[in-house]
Amino acid sequence: MSPKIDGFDPIHVDDVAAGLSSSVEGFAQLAALLAVIRDKSPEHSDARNLAAMGRAVALDMENFAGCVLEQLQKGGVKQ
Repeated sequence: MSPKIDGFDPIHVDDVAAGLSSSVEGFAQLAALLAVIRDKSPEHSDARNLAAMGRAVALDMENFAGCVLEQLQKGGVKQ
């Protein structure tokens, strides 16, 4: 366990879960936004390519946060 830093109390597991849940939702919204930008951008344009790459990262992060949230909910945490 990390040493406690003055001014900070340990975070409650429910707060961690809420943060992960918000992350999942936020990354999903970002992926959807980037998909629209990708689809509306001219073919072979930098904007289209960058939006596609950003969407892939957002989807990966949505999946990662979702997996961590599921592990937290089903398995709990250990210190």
